[in-house]
Amino acid sequence: MLAKPIATWLWVDWQSYLNWMLQFGDNYGVNPVIFALLYFGTIPFSLLGFSWLVRNLRQGKPIQGPLFLIFICYIGTYIYLFWAGHDIPPWVYGIVVLVMSYTAYLSVKKIRTALRGTGDPT
Repeated sequence: MLAKPIATWLWVDWQSYLNWMLQFGDNYGVNPVIFALLYFGTIPFSLLGFSWLVRNLRQGKPIQGPLFLIFICYIGTYIYLFWAGHDIPPWVYGIVVLVMSYTAYLSVKKIRTALRGTGDPT
């Protein structure tokens, strides 16, 4: 008897959340589905670039290729956000800068750990 009201509430809440997310596309010109596909779709290529970079650093090979791949994966989603978007609030730019700065810090930390070979780079 209690399961039906909870299930109904969850469905309504999910629908409200989905509508709220899709409304961003209307308000700011950014399709949240494309944004999410770019964001999550670049993860495998980032990991590939990361392993390629560490391998090249250990072998003394040039690192421009892997760095370029990591950089494009790193900023590609935000390029779409700023290229397709309009009337984006200033606080969004601040969040993007914070996210990119923290990600850069973590990336450098992981690369240094991987080069030392001390185990888990997290």
